[in-house]
Amino acid sequence: MATPTSPQTRLHARGFKKSAQTWGTAEALGATDEVLLNGNSGLQPPTFPILPTKESDQAFVKDADFGNQDPVEIAAPIDWRYEMGAAGRILAMIFGTAGEPEDLTGAYKHTLQWKTDISALFGTWAEERAGKIFESASVKPYKAEFSFTDALLKAVLSMRGDSCINTSAVNTLTQMDALTVPAEPFLNTRLRFKQGSVKMNTQAGADVASETALQINDFTISYERPIDGGIHAVGSEKIIEPFEEGQSGHDLISVKLNFPRMNTTNAAFFASFLAETEQKMLIKFTGALITGALYYDMAFYFPRLRMKNPTYDAEEIVSGGLELIAEEAAAAPTGMTYDLPYIEIVNVQTTDYLA
Repeated sequence: MATPTSPQTRLHARGFKKSAQTWGTAEALGATDEVLLNGNSGLQPPTFPILPTKESDQAFVKDADFGNQDPVEIAAPIDWRYEMGAAGRILAMIFGTAGEPEDLTGAYKHTLQWKTDISALFGTWAEERAGKIFESASVKPYKAEFSFTDALLKAVLSMRGDSCINTSAVNTLTQMDALTVPAEPFLNTRLRFKQGSVKMNTQAGADVASETALQINDFTISYERPIDGGIHAVGSEKIIEPFEEGQSGHDLISVKLNFPRMNTTNAAFFASFLAETEQKMLIKFTGALITGALYYDMAFYFPRLRMKNPTYDAEEIVSGGLELIAEEAAAAPTGMTYDLPYIEIVNVQTTDYLA
């Protein structure tokens, strides 16, 4: 098939692949590299500062040059699935460690761990446009945000790229036509509002999985790496690979909860906030049966959270809200495996998301 000439984005494919090339060199996309978006990624041609010749004996500017390219920004909106496909690679890069999954016999458990250094983890992003293919040869994933819309868990995956071209010799119509998502049941594994639960207790308390689920009507989970905004090196107008320029954690990894009703449970969080009592949290989704007693599952673990900004709005019905920010625990608390935020996913993918 040829590259679609219609401007209708419902006909356009997008894809991402982990790169084995040096930064700035595109990787060819192919089977299982497709990413299904439910909106615009924001990928645009690069911008350049224009440097005019403002010099003596020139009453009017006679010429100008482009300066260094600004980095391109991508924010890919996705309906999140237990079968994560190529989107799972992006999330895994933000965390830094995925590893070979645990074979549960008929299903596989993947664990994404927060790694101190994610240098050399990047990929190639490409998408079809009307009669053209836009390609960013090297993109660095640095942020994932999860929230609900229309009773589905949505994610926005943010990446910073070196450039954007529409003349790629690496990703042409051949590569874009080869894009596929994983085999079924991929499409039928979206995470739904009714499948979730949010549980929280003190960091020093018992296994949080045994707690009663909180009554919430919405939440936002945000994971972000504080990468630099784009550094240039002599010899190229494009940015070099972004590195982290600060500490992860405070205000970069956070959970925001909305309570539809103020009640005795969430009212107690006010006193816990003032007492600076650290919490731990498990946000868990359980989907359809895979086989035997094994179900699709996605669990967000937060071993240590500091409360921030509880609110109780005195409208006709008093509602509430609470923001929490992640810190490193001194040791993995009861019921958890690690001292930093991590995610466990059970699905049928047999391989490491970062392989």
